[in-house]
Amino acid sequence: MSYQFYKIIHILGIITLFFGFGGLLVSTYAGVALNAKARMMSYATHGLGLMFLLIGGFGMLAKLGIMKELPGWALAKLGIWVLMGAAISVVKRKGKIGWPVAILLFGFGTTAAMLAITKPF
Repeated sequence: MSYQFYKIIHILGIITLFFGFGGLLVSTYAGVALNAKARMMSYATHGLGLMFLLIGGFGMLAKLGIMKELPGWALAKLGIWVLMGAAISVVKRKGKIGWPVAILLFGFGTTAAMLAITKPF
C-alpha cells in the first residue's frame, strides 16, 4: 500500500478519535446522561480512531524506511497516542469542567501535528 493510503488512514483516525471525544465531552459538560448505545458509540469511535492512527502512523514510518530506529519525534507522537488513549477516562470523569479538558485535548493534537510536520528531533 502507498504512503498516501496510510496518510488517509491516519487522518481518518484523527477524525474518529476527536469525534469520540466530542460526543462524550459535550454530553458530560451539558450534564446529559447518554444512553448505553450513545456512550458505546463514543467509546467505539475513540478506540477505532486510536487503531487507525496507529496503523496509519506505522505504515507511513515503514514507507519512509525509518522503522528500524524510530526518531525522537515518532517516539514523542507514540507517547501522545498513549496519553490520548488514557484521556477518554479524563473526559468521562472530569468532562463537566468543559473547556480545560477540551484545551488539553487540543493541545495534545496540536503538539502531535507540530511534531509530524516539523520533525524537530
